[in-house]
Amino acid sequence: MTSKQLNYFLVLSVWVIVVMTSCNKTSTYEAIFSKYEHIDKPMLFIPELTLKENTYKGCFSNDYSTFYFFRHNKPDQEDYRIFQTTFSKNQWTEPKEISFSDANSDLYPMVSTINKNELFIISYRRTPADSSQKPNANFWFTTKAGSDWTKPFPFTQADLIYNYNSQPSITTNGTIYFTSDTPDWSKTLTYKMEYKNGSYQNPSLFSPVNEFRTADTTRTIFEICVSPDETYMVLTISEKRQNAKLFLSSKIQNGWTNPKYIGDIIKEDMSGNFPYITADGKFLIFTRNFSSFYILPTEEFVNKE
Repeated sequence: MTSKQLNYFLVLSVWVIVVMTSCNKTSTYEAIFSKYEHIDKPMLFIPELTLKENTYKGCFSNDYSTFYFFRHNKPDQEDYRIFQTTFSKNQWTEPKEISFSDANSDLYPMVSTINKNELFIISYRRTPADSSQKPNANFWFTTKAGSDWTKPFPFTQADLIYNYNSQPSITTNGTIYFTSDTPDWSKTLTYKMEYKNGSYQNPSLFSPVNEFRTADTTRTIFEICVSPDETYMVLTISEKRQNAKLFLSSKIQNGWTNPKYIGDIIKEDMSGNFPYITADGKFLIFTRNFSSFYILPTEEFVNKE
C-alpha cells in the first residue's frame, strides 16, 4: 500500500467512525423521543421509574443516554439519593444509585452545559465554611471519571450556604437559576448565577420571579425552570393552597409576561412539579403526584399564549 493509499484509508476510517458515532447518538435520541414528538397532551414518561410518592426531579446526560433523578432513601425523612438509568437496547436499565452515594443526602442532579463531564447536585454535605449545627441543602459538583463520578466538591460560588437551596435549572450559556429559602423558611427567593469570563459569579436575585411573588400573595410560587435559550420559563405555582400546577412566562422587551396556566393553553391538566426542559428545548418533563414522570413537547404551549 502506497503512502497516498494509506492516507486515504486513514481519512476514510475516521470519517466512518464519525458518521457511525453521529448515527448512534441520533438513533438513541430518536428511539427515546420520536413517539412523543407530536403528542398534544402530557404522556407518561419512562413508566419503569414510577414509584408512588417517591419520584422527583430528573435530567438527561448530554448524549441523552442516561437519565438522572432522585428519590427518598428513607420515607418521610430529608434523606435522598440520586439514581441513574441508562437507555440500552431500546429499554431503560434498572435504576441504581449514582457512584458517589454515601450516607449524605443528595438531590436535584443537573448536568453542566459548560463542562460536559460535570454534574451539579444539591447536597446536605457540610461545606468547609458552614459552622451551623445542622448543614442545609447546598450546591456541590462532581466530575465524570470513566463510568463513575468523583467524590463531590463544594461549589463555593453558590455562597448562600445557610439557606435551603433547590430546583436548579441551567441554560445553554451556563446560567444557573434556582430557588432559595431563608434559614427560618420565612421567605422564598429566586436567584441566578451567571457564567462569565470562564467562571461562575456569586448568586444575584432574579427579580422577575420575586416580583411575581410580591405582586400576588394569594398564590405560592415554588420552583422555576428557564428554557435553554432563556426566552421563557415554566413556573410551579399553587393557587389558594391547591395542588401545584405549571405556568408559562415569556420574555418580552420590557420584562416577562404574567404567568399563564399551561393547562389553559393546551386544554389539558397541567398539574405537576419539578419542571425540566431538555437541552434542545423540545420537551418539558415533569412529575405528577410525586409519583411518575410526564412529557410534553414545548411547541404545544410556547408562543401559543
